[in-house]
Amino acid sequence: MPFDQALRFASIWLASTSFIGLALGAGLPEWLAALTGAALIVAFLRNRGHKSVERLARFSPISPAGWNLLVIVGFLGFWVDMLWVSGELLPAGIHFLMILMIIKLFNLKLRRDYLHLYAISLVAILASGSLTTDLWYLPIFLLYLLAGVWTLLLFQLTKHPEETQVLTMSGTVRSQASASVHLVTPQFFWLANGLAFATFGLTLAIFFTVPRVSAGFYQKGVGENMRTSGFSETVNLGEIGPIKRDPSVVMRVELADGSPNKADGLYLRGVAFDQYDGKAWTNRLGYRRSVNEDGTGAFVLLGNRSAAPARLGETIRQNILLEPLDTPVLFAAPFIERVSGKFPSVQSDLTGSAYLPFPSSSRIEYSVLSRSNPVLPADLSSEPSLYPESFTRHFLQIPVQSERIAILAKEVTHTQRATFDKVHAIQSFLAHNFHYSLDAPLAELNHPLEEFLFSRKTGYCEHYATAMVMMLRTVGIPARLVTGFLATEWNEYGNYYLVRQQDAHAWVEVYLPHSGWITMDPTPPSLESVGSNSPAWHALGRMMDTVRLQWSRFFVQYSAADQLAVVRELKAGGTSARNKALDSMGTLFNPFMAMVGGIKEYVFNGTISSLAEVLGLALIGLAFFLWLGIKRPWAKAMAGKKTTRDQQPIVQLYGRMIGHLARKGISKPASSPPLEFVRLTQERWRDAGSAVGSITELYCRARFGQISPTRAELSLAEGHLRYLMALHKP
Repeated sequence: MPFDQALRFASIWLASTSFIGLALGAGLPEWLAALTGAALIVAFLRNRGHKSVERLARFSPISPAGWNLLVIVGFLGFWVDMLWVSGELLPAGIHFLMILMIIKLFNLKLRRDYLHLYAISLVAILASGSLTTDLWYLPIFLLYLLAGVWTLLLFQLTKHPEETQVLTMSGTVRSQASASVHLVTPQFFWLANGLAFATFGLTLAIFFTVPRVSAGFYQKGVGENMRTSGFSETVNLGEIGPIKRDPSVVMRVELADGSPNKADGLYLRGVAFDQYDGKAWTNRLGYRRSVNEDGTGAFVLLGNRSAAPARLGETIRQNILLEPLDTPVLFAAPFIERVSGKFPSVQSDLTGSAYLPFPSSSRIEYSVLSRSNPVLPADLSSEPSLYPESFTRHFLQIPVQSERIAILAKEVTHTQRATFDKVHAIQSFLAHNFHYSLDAPLAELNHPLEEFLFSRKTGYCEHYATAMVMMLRTVGIPARLVTGFLATEWNEYGNYYLVRQQDAHAWVEVYLPHSGWITMDPTPPSLESVGSNSPAWHALGRMMDTVRLQWSRFFVQYSAADQLAVVRELKAGGTSARNKALDSMGTLFNPFMAMVGGIKEYVFNGTISSLAEVLGLALIGLAFFLWLGIKRPWAKAMAGKKTTRDQQPIVQLYGRMIGHLARKGISKPASSPPLEFVRLTQERWRDAGSAVGSITELYCRARFGQISPTRAELSLAEGHLRYLMALHKP
């Protein structure tokens, strides 16, 4: 491929990668994405010399002044978009950037036009990188980097003393004679790719050694946070149910012990509610106060323990990577004692819930120390329980409702004497006498709780938790409703809980005089399955999620403080830096080794035989293609058609001559030998006979006589081809 054509192709490649990055990261409007994609396709076809596209471009009704007018119109549209359509500077700027790319793709003639396209592509790839933290950006960036190296090299190699040199999208030959045919050789191909990979390595070195500034124009982004329900100060009954069909990932929770010790999952507490009006829950204790920091920089929450605990409960240490949600709640196992993270401040309310000052627009990572309250022996006795007035005012409140709920609660607990036994009796009654379903249409009813308990007897977690709280309060036991997530999906490749929107849950916290707040869940296990993918696909999904987690940890969440630590270690030298680097690499590749081990276990245990079959077929196919690459059975058949590197220029010149003659109406039959075609051309076009004969003679001598043409002969052949292209066939 000649350098000029390779430059045009690399330029289109550069623009395409930046466009794909913006389309995936910024969510371009459909009409704008389709228009930009069409412009890139047309530019590619023009570079390939497509006749109809080239003819259409030649007779384009838009003059250079018209293109400039379109730029002015696009700039005016940018202001309209920013002020009235998008309402923000960043999306309006991105839309205007794509309009500029479209205009420039249809108007690539001078070298400065290519420079303009490069500048547009650079801004586009920077914008897409700042708008996303997903793993897909890595291959897009690598493709852009590879295209950028190729473009810079080719742009310099095709540089001409005249700055106004035209680089049209067609395959027109230069008007000036060149000393040699400038082609992309294998040496040049590997040199360009080697420079690209070396550049990527240098980029990684700079990334890990030079601290970043964690603020900038693109820091906020244009995407909205993931919408959630049940974590505001008011929750309507039936609000959580609809989001339980959404499989989007909301957080990942690592345990300090490395593996879960409970088969029923991990409760991740969000917000607690104390008042119910018959249709909705509100939190009258939701006033937030700032939490103090200790000497280690951790935020210490107080007031979550019981008044006089006889012994401490189970300690749970978690490291949580939370996706951007539309709530400032910090989720963790109950009950939070300490929170540490890169936060300006942490707030807490009187129910023990933790909050950020405002919802985060990006992923956040934080560590939590939680401690549960065990049930103490003193609360298992039949002595009457006494509660302070503050508890009775907030956690024994009952709305105006049917007396049937109070009667039902007394019937369920009439044989029990101890407070905890009454709690357990109500929990067991709800778990064993009602059915779980996400299709229960109770949210629009005037009395959804009575309808759930006495008529439909079908609902989801909110109905179970609300029913238990109301029944407990009618028998004098303080209780409150809690919303959060119930993590049950354990990722064995990354050793963490994968929490999704569909894991949103509501449960009950009961207050016992000696033990404090105790977590109780009356909701039975769900028999409904969201999604019907095979175990093999589930395993593959967990593997890919592990890769995304490592990407976020080692690149997205790699802060300036981490980079400064690397710089200090490198300056200090010695074995410490080397050991830390090896540990980091080991941590990075451990999930991949776990994946391989997991696949091996699945295959040999026969748990997912379909995966084994797929892998077996893939290995067979890979072995077949390797055999083809090594043996190359077609090599003997193609031996007579091979050309050496020195023969390639004249072969390509001959091919261009044949193509030009075909466009003039003189096509070479497939069965016609080269010299016979020379005679045919001389008969139909006398003026072209000499040039065609000279080029064909050099081609036959190199192709069949294995005599490579000299530099002077190649230059002469180029002159004949230019002369032939300048002729007008009578």
